[in-house]
Amino acid sequence: MCGIIGYIGIKPEEILYQGLERLEYRGYDSSGMTIQRDNDFVTYKSIGDVKKIKNQIVFKDEFGIGIAHTRWATHGKININNCHPHFSSNGNIALVHNGIIENYEELKEQLIKKGKKFEGETDSEVIAKLFENKLDINDIRRVKKKIKGSYALAIISKTSNCIYFAKNKSPLYIGIGENLAIIASDPTCFVGYTDNYITLDDNQYGRFSQKEIVIYDKDDKIVSIKPTKLDFKYLYEDRAGYEHYMIKEIYQSRLVLENIIEKYRTFEIKEKLKQIKSFEFDRIYLIGCGTAYHAGLIGQHYMREEFNIDIFSEIASEVKYKNLNIDEKSLCIFISQSGETADTLSALEYCREKGGKIISITNAEHSSISRHADINLPIYAGQEKAVASTKAYFAQCIVLYILTCFLKGKDYITPLYYFKRQIDFGDDNEIKLLSEYLSKYDKVFFIGRGVDYISALEASLKLKEITYIFSTAQPSGELKHGIIALIDENIPVIVIATDEELFSKTLNNSYEIKARGGKLILFTSLNIDNEIKENFSYIIKINKTQKEFMPLQVILQLQKLAYFTAKDRGNDPDMPRNLAKSVTVE
Repeated sequence: MCGIIGYIGIKPEEILYQGLERLEYRGYDSSGMTIQRDNDFVTYKSIGDVKKIKNQIVFKDEFGIGIAHTRWATHGKININNCHPHFSSNGNIALVHNGIIENYEELKEQLIKKGKKFEGETDSEVIAKLFENKLDINDIRRVKKKIKGSYALAIISKTSNCIYFAKNKSPLYIGIGENLAIIASDPTCFVGYTDNYITLDDNQYGRFSQKEIVIYDKDDKIVSIKPTKLDFKYLYEDRAGYEHYMIKEIYQSRLVLENIIEKYRTFEIKEKLKQIKSFEFDRIYLIGCGTAYHAGLIGQHYMREEFNIDIFSEIASEVKYKNLNIDEKSLCIFISQSGETADTLSALEYCREKGGKIISITNAEHSSISRHADINLPIYAGQEKAVASTKAYFAQCIVLYILTCFLKGKDYITPLYYFKRQIDFGDDNEIKLLSEYLSKYDKVFFIGRGVDYISALEASLKLKEITYIFSTAQPSGELKHGIIALIDENIPVIVIATDEELFSKTLNNSYEIKARGGKLILFTSLNIDNEIKENFSYIIKINKTQKEFMPLQVILQLQKLAYFTAKDRGNDPDMPRNLAKSVTVE
């Protein structure tokens, strides 16, 4: 889940540092940079977020070759010794790595017996110590054969004018511009420098300079790859005056909806939808992790309302272990914001082997999941920088609604236009008052029935991700089956109620909580009388919209609740501890 970047050209310090800022969503435990000039290295390393390294760097306008890394710790503590780049024993070769080397302990033991010394505890340093005195394509092949696992590598030496690379199960892209060349974990690093980039496939490796790229495949044959055009509109974004990316991205949901409406009226997208409709299938699987899994639950809700077939939502990391009934009549829909989620990609490969038809719903058309799918449906959310997903979740649910309608032969444009006019972001002052109240507690529960329970799951995830408050969500009807034993005067319970048919039952469950001292908070779109109001410490009223969009209407305000509560607790909502945006390791 780390981010790597390599660069050849003028002002390498500036371009590499900017790349680290753009890759920081992939990890921000530490960062490092090595520049090669005049057959020597200059290295900078720092613990913490990327801006910590900036004061160390001596920025020069001269030509240079460099690599840089922003880390999300997997092996080894967060300290300078474990910070990338790592070096060969003689210090002539430096590398940065994203991924996990599965056999690193075995390799490390062998290297120690040969007299190699290690400064840190990372699996990445083992790769560096496998290199000897030189760096050429044969050395890349030799080292590549020894390591097992996932890796995106960028490697330089004191005497070479190239950057060497290797890729397996971790994203890696190369951009070639005028008098410069860049390699990175994300094409956003190319914005402003080159219009075209190359997407590397698994087991490819090679070298590049300013003027030449040489790529080898798994059979050690040179291959030619057609460049992809950068779409600047949906790539890099700044905070545009907002204090944090997260709050900006919540407010971008209406713009995202406009993008989706525009794009899903085009011939290109309708042809994709027609192709999906032409598939023969008798069951549907919706597969994702975290927030994407919750979007799958919303999609399952939509589809079960319309189709008389089996429809399942599955957590991607569990798919391979469940012996699911997947065959050529299975429509397998994989949901991922980044399109690089390792568990989701692994589940995709499993379902393909079983014969399933593979559909992806992603925010990155260049990503591994998008490219491995039979058909990719983009969500057009633009870059999402905050770790906690907001607008991407909103967009995933909208695309699942569109897919459901198209397969059923129903109009989706008119309802979406109507919803766009009704989107309700709520009253910030009301939500801030509630967040100030919640921020003083260590535990918060969420309950709801039906689709409101799905909203409770996603709201609970957002709260725990960025506030570090212990939070859990339960169907309100399950309270008496265990969870009510935890209720006391120190537990606020957020009740989500947007379905009039289920409201009285949800209300009865709420009263059971109040009778045991729990503090009740209500998010509802329904009209309630004064007698009911007296039972709740806070009530947040949600504007009504069409029933199918109420989960999205309510989640916007629950996302903001998490955001403001995180701020009240002194946390950075964009970069919560121990989390990274793109989970590229299993």
